[in-house]
Amino acid sequence: MTLAHRFIILLLLAMDLSAQGHDVQKRQSPIDFQDLLQFLQDQLRQLAIGVPLDISFSALNYICSTIVDLGIVQSKIVPDMSKMSFQLHTDECHNVSVPLTRAEDLWQTPGFQQDRPMVIFITGWTTNINNSNSGPMAKAYQCRNDTNFVILDASNFIDTLYTWSALNTEAIGAYVAKALVKLNRHYITTRLHVIGHSLGAQIAGSTGRNYKALTGGEILTRITGLDPANPCFYDGNNLLGVRSGDARFVDIIHTNPGILGTPRRQADADFFVQGLAPFKSGCAEAPITCSHNRAVDYFVETVYPSNANDFLGKRCTHYADLLDGRNCRDAAIMGFAANYGKLGMFYVDANGSEPYGKQASLSNYTYTNTSCGVCTRDINYI
Repeated sequence: MTLAHRFIILLLLAMDLSAQGHDVQKRQSPIDFQDLLQFLQDQLRQLAIGVPLDISFSALNYICSTIVDLGIVQSKIVPDMSKMSFQLHTDECHNVSVPLTRAEDLWQTPGFQQDRPMVIFITGWTTNINNSNSGPMAKAYQCRNDTNFVILDASNFIDTLYTWSALNTEAIGAYVAKALVKLNRHYITTRLHVIGHSLGAQIAGSTGRNYKALTGGEILTRITGLDPANPCFYDGNNLLGVRSGDARFVDIIHTNPGILGTPRRQADADFFVQGLAPFKSGCAEAPITCSHNRAVDYFVETVYPSNANDFLGKRCTHYADLLDGRNCRDAAIMGFAANYGKLGMFYVDANGSEPYGKQASLSNYTYTNTSCGVCTRDINYI
């Protein structure tokens, strides 16, 4: 049986399960039903290389959403707040861990500058603080030397089977919000920027929603989603995904739409780099993962002070205009310096290699391998 045939069968099974809903438990033995669900989940370990993308990823998303919608398959690795922490990267290149259960200690932690704003970066699926794209992000903010850079360490609960990790995003976000409530409320609602990549973007959205609920309506200033994860989200199920309203300003950079990243407009400002094309320039060798990670690369470029205006998006009135951007007008900055008043969906051009931004000035461009900032040690990973 070919991979294409197997995915079509899986899709039909998922559709049948969705139609039957919870009644399926009454007509099948628990063993048969659980075996089927386990079979479906096992398929999510593969990205079906060799299957046409419009078949494989549609099936992948449908299967994952069906499992979530049935509501009877829960993560076998349940989030535990006591096993999550904030990792503060100091000017001296030290990493200080502050447990979420004692988040109030962050305020007095040596190296935390109370007069600086704070960024919390949340990595994606199968990552941890020692193996992720957090290093380039930390280095860029180190170059600025004006921000408290913090990484969420929740790897125990997102470095597992995709469905379990996706199911955990809401709970992880709720724990992060619970931790933030322990910090100065004015600071959190005016000087905090939460950035997440892939599943990390979905955790960021959950953080904003839960913080608002816990504080009776207080809202975070900004959440940035870097190619928010697509499978399991935005398909009418219980996993909402990051979206407008999770913060005063929510912006999303889309780089792998319809595959690993969502193709939907969900934010106050949605930037579609090279439009709706799922693969980015310069990603020929590993088109899927490279394109998915490009959202981080693009944002990192804009964090360096001289590169803030490297990407300009053109506002599109109709979703179809994102195909080529020819009918899009009225430019807006994408990335670190995005204007909170520029709302809508935008088409953004990009280069295949650094500098990625079409508007970058080579005369004063800061490359990501530069040495700058108080901390001069080369940072590959936190």
